[in-house]
Amino acid sequence: MDTVHDLGGRQGFGPIPNVAEDDSALFPQDWQARVWAIAMMSMGKLRADQTGWTLDWYRHVLERLPPDLYLRLDYFDKWTLGMMATAIDEGVAGLPEFVEGRAAAGEYTYDRPVPVRPVSELPPRFAPGDRVRCRRDTDSMHTRLAGYLRGRTGVIDSVIGPQPQPDAAATGVRQKEQTYVVRFAMADLWPEAAYSGDTLCTDMWDSYLEPA
Repeated sequence: MDTVHDLGGRQGFGPIPNVAEDDSALFPQDWQARVWAIAMMSMGKLRADQTGWTLDWYRHVLERLPPDLYLRLDYFDKWTLGMMATAIDEGVAGLPEFVEGRAAAGEYTYDRPVPVRPVSELPPRFAPGDRVRCRRDTDSMHTRLAGYLRGRTGVIDSVIGPQPQPDAAATGVRQKEQTYVVRFAMADLWPEAAYSGDTLCTDMWDSYLEPA
């Protein structure tokens, strides 16, 4: 999904400030620690109850935030919105409960449990040394295929093996795909690196690739 979250390789956002932080403090503010705890407990519960919820669906929720909010909100503000959307989507809570700041009942049941649909695994299509090209098209849901790699050609560096496919996981499908380490020449990715001998290695799922 092409949204504001995919900032890799884009210009115009200025330099990243080197901010000195106190590494001994896990959370700068107490409320952030509470959000983190609520999120971890909620995610664990949803997985244990096999509702069909996945971390990739949760990421998809954050990616759909309006650009001005995504760039302006604190990291844990986004997590708060993500968990609110998850609670509403799973039927755990309704929007009025968040508006009023209190639960409507002490117990709950999932309104729309979505069973995870397993899909069989396929053997790898590529081997180390094969030239591949990243797809240009992407799904309207969640994807881990970075925009700056689409349509670019690279070489299979190694075969990792079957890994959960995030695009499918965002729709509730449990599907493992062969995953590869793909090596790209930096000169093929950005004009500024035309004379660079550096390379970029990234993990990529089989469905992101086609023979070059």
